[in-house]
Amino acid sequence: MAPGKTLRERFESLERLKIQGIELTGLSTLDHQDEVKELIQQTGVIPCICSGRGGAILDARRAERDLFLAELKQALQACGAFGGVGVIVVPLLPVKMQNRPRISDLSPWKTSLQLEKELFEAQMRDIAPVAEAAGAAVVIEPLNRYEQWWPNKVSDGAAVCKAVGSKGIMTMADFFHMNIEEPQFVDAVKENLPYIAHVHLADSHRRLPGSGHTDFRAALRALADGGYDGYYGFECAVDGDPFEALPAAMRYVQQQAGS
Repeated sequence: MAPGKTLRERFESLERLKIQGIELTGLSTLDHQDEVKELIQQTGVIPCICSGRGGAILDARRAERDLFLAELKQALQACGAFGGVGVIVVPLLPVKMQNRPRISDLSPWKTSLQLEKELFEAQMRDIAPVAEAAGAAVVIEPLNRYEQWWPNKVSDGAAVCKAVGSKGIMTMADFFHMNIEEPQFVDAVKENLPYIAHVHLADSHRRLPGSGHTDFRAALRALADGGYDGYYGFECAVDGDPFEALPAAMRYVQQQAGS
């Protein structure tokens, strides 16, 4: 999303736009760490969110799970060194959207989803000390039902955080997915605020806020009033000139939040 063809151009564009953070994909996170550190120093733009690049945490094949967890540890350590928030993990997106093999249904004992939930919680208990030591959290991202079977609501992610009981395991609020899954944005925010480490903003049609019909005002103010002081990241399409569209969207968000 950031304007530019190279990593340097993107960091420099965000500095010009007065955007404070960037979310890095796996290749940037793990293959360009020295360059990223240099760009942080030069631009002041922080890689607030990073990601790994391989495997799938709930793939039926252990080798794929192990690969994901190994790269998750590396990404956490890199993110902590960058001064970022954490590494987003979407538990069942790769399995559903990439048609990966799902953990077998062992009914009447346990269904596939029950096994996936229990395995994920166990994995989060194991990774929590690594995240704490790195100074970067695993950030569980709930998605809508069409992209993953679970977690779908902010409360689903928060439930894992509560069960693990570590600041190394957090969740996030994504307004695009909330628009599909949450009956009330404000309730989703207020009830789970202690576990929200990051926020994604996109309007109803997954374009910049202010261009669709999502009501941002009440939920943004609930976040601010509740003491949320983390990043708000645009995760959406940008129509038109980004050097005009992004500042306009930032002004809209600030107005809606009452700041």
